[in-house]
Amino acid sequence: MSPRITRKRSRTKEDDNDQPPAKREPELDSPQSGVGAGATSTSGSTSGGSAHPHAEQQTGQGQASDRDDEFWFEDGTVILVAWNIEFRFYKGLLASVSPVFKQLFADCRAVRTVRMDQDQTFSCPVVHVPDSPEDLRYLLRTCSSKRPGRLYDEREPSYQEISAAIRLGRKYQIAELYSQSVEFLQSYFPNIFLEQRQTAALLPPGWKELDAIGVVNLARLTGELSLLPSALVTCICAKSTGPNGIVHGNTQADGSEEHLSPNDLAICFNGKTSLRTATAAAAFRIFKPIDSRVCKRPAACNTAIREVLRSLEDNLGLLLDGDPFPSLRSLCGPRGSIAVCPDCMDMLQERSLREWSGVWDRLPELLGIHVPGWGAPPPPQAEVGAT
Repeated sequence: MSPRITRKRSRTKEDDNDQPPAKREPELDSPQSGVGAGATSTSGSTSGGSAHPHAEQQTGQGQASDRDDEFWFEDGTVILVAWNIEFRFYKGLLASVSPVFKQLFADCRAVRTVRMDQDQTFSCPVVHVPDSPEDLRYLLRTCSSKRPGRLYDEREPSYQEISAAIRLGRKYQIAELYSQSVEFLQSYFPNIFLEQRQTAALLPPGWKELDAIGVVNLARLTGELSLLPSALVTCICAKSTGPNGIVHGNTQADGSEEHLSPNDLAICFNGKTSLRTATAAAAFRIFKPIDSRVCKRPAACNTAIREVLRSLEDNLGLLLDGDPFPSLRSLCGPRGSIAVCPDCMDMLQERSLREWSGVWDRLPELLGIHVPGWGAPPPPQAEVGAT
């Protein structure tokens, strides 16, 4: 990851100099500086009325800007511009958690005179960032948190928040934000088989199955490959097969779209056959005939087991389209039980755990991907940007 983020601006003659002169933006907080989307003069000043009470003009950008309703603090010491939204926040706070922001502020030459109160004005740095306003808003909320070391202990974040936290935490080298957000994902897209959670992934509250598309992309972006197998399996098993299926991607509430890469789409399609074959084979092994040396009434117990096998043959959809790690109860048909003795039931439960654990351990092989350390607890998170 590059330690510095640059912002795009129109090139001028001063760009040829090593030390360009400071660029001063319009003094938009003064009563005389109301602007709209009118023509911009060569000096960057504008004229005309504002169509919005917070509408302002980005110097050199040629488009109107709005103040963010949530993060515009009158005592803020830096203005961040994301697309057409301006955020007035605290430079020292951002610099203390992010070396990238600290460098951005050190390099910033654009300033704007703003009011601190009725009597004082302040030359406020103006920094343009390429992030979406929604993503930046999530980041600033985190930086404003009163419990930065325990971000997700008392609430369940949305997919959009986790996605923004990981991408921007990585980009701006905010180690605590990045590591806590990755650990949150790992708790739902685990690296080891969990007996009490016999599914590929138990999605966080409020998340959609197709949000796993974004988890796959985050795993590719960050190199957190332990997230890939369960996220890909969730994509494979997603019930949405219409226009919002994995081929056409996932549309978020803000209108943004996420798509799997062609390679990951191929992994899903090719891996589905291998995964379903392994699931079916494991299910039939669970219900092999009982050894008479284990059971006191083998004839009755084996008859009950054969009935379960016949029900599976009549309901192959459970194995071909259902949860690839079904519980023993779900395999036993509508009643959810099997008429075997307690010793045989214990043996079936042991078989079930062994078989599903075996399929889980083979997930990278079944999907045709390489995941170092698969099946072992993930190591502690390293600092973002560490080499």
